[in-house]
Amino acid sequence: MRRLSAAWASIEGFWSEKEPATSLAVVRIGLALCLVYDLLHIWQLDLVLPLFGPEELGGLSHGHTRDPLPLWLRLFPPSAASAMALHGAMLAASTTLLLGFFTRTSAAVLLALWLQWSQLLPTGDRGIDQLCRHILVILTFAPSGYALSVDAFLRTKSFVGDGLPVPSWGRKLIIGQMVLMYFTAGILKTGVTWWPMGGYAALFFALHDPSVAAYDFTWTKAQPWFFLTQVGTSMTVVYQVTYPLTLVLLLWRRRPELGGKLGRWCTRWRVEWLWLAIGAWFHISLGVLMNLGIFPWAMLALYPAWVAPDEWTHLRQRALAWLGRSPRTEPA
Repeated sequence: MRRLSAAWASIEGFWSEKEPATSLAVVRIGLALCLVYDLLHIWQLDLVLPLFGPEELGGLSHGHTRDPLPLWLRLFPPSAASAMALHGAMLAASTTLLLGFFTRTSAAVLLALWLQWSQLLPTGDRGIDQLCRHILVILTFAPSGYALSVDAFLRTKSFVGDGLPVPSWGRKLIIGQMVLMYFTAGILKTGVTWWPMGGYAALFFALHDPSVAAYDFTWTKAQPWFFLTQVGTSMTVVYQVTYPLTLVLLLWRRRPELGGKLGRWCTRWRVEWLWLAIGAWFHISLGVLMNLGIFPWAMLALYPAWVAPDEWTHLRQRALAWLGRSPRTEPA
C-alpha cells in the first residue's frame, strides 16, 4: 500500500509540475500559422465553395444527405453563403488563436468549426487534420495564452508575458501525442513496399507519384539513387517504431539512478534530440520535395514542445555564441 501511495504521489507530482508557458505558446503560434496559411491558400485557389459547399452548387459536400444532419446545416441551410461563412469563421478563429486573443476560446471555437467541416466533407478529412484537432483539445484547456499573446499583453503589458509558472501537462501531452503518432505510423506500415519483400520501394514510388511529387524524379531509377531511396524507406520504419525510446531517455533525465552509466551518457549527450533532428530533416525534406499540404509544417510546429521553457535561454545563448555575438545580460 505504501508503494502504491508513493507511485500515485509521483504521478500526481509529475502532472502538477509548473513552468513558464513559452514552449506551449510557440507550439500554438506555429500550428495556428499553418492553419491560417492553409485556409488562405484554399481561398486563393478559389476552392472555398468546392470544399465547403454542397454538390448542387459545385461543391463536394454530401453533408445535407447525412442523418442526423450536421449542426452547421441545421443552423445554416446549405448555400454558397453558409460555405463561405464556415470558411471565414475558421479563418477568424485561426487568426485569433495565432495572436493569442481569447486564446482558449479561439481554440475551442476553431475545434468546433473544424469538426463541422469534417462532417460536411468527411472524405477530405486528412490525418494531419485529425492530429491538429487533438492539439486544439489540449490548447482549449492548457494556458498557452500566458506568453507571446495579446492575452499576455492585456494581463501584463508585455506580449512576451511575465514568465508566470503554469501547469506543464499541456506540453507533456503534446509530446505523448507525438510519440503515439510516430509509433503507430510505423507499426501500421503494412504495405509490402515498406519491407524487404517489396524491395523497400515505398519512397521511390512516392517520388514518382505525380499527385504528390513536386519535381521530376525519374533520375532516381538509376543507381545509387534508387538504393538511397531504399535506405530512406527502411530508416523511416526504424525511426518511427523506435520513437517510444525517447520516453525512456526523458525518464532517465528525470531519474538518473534508473539509467546507470548508459543513462548518464544519454543524458549528457541529449540522445533524445537525435529523433528530433531526424524528424525535422524528414519533414523539411517532405515539405520541399513533395506536395503534401501543411502536413510536414504542422508536424514541425509541434516540435518546440520538446524544449523545456528554461532551455530557450540556453538555446538563445548558444545561437548567439555560434553567430559570434555576446548575449546581453538581462535582469532576473
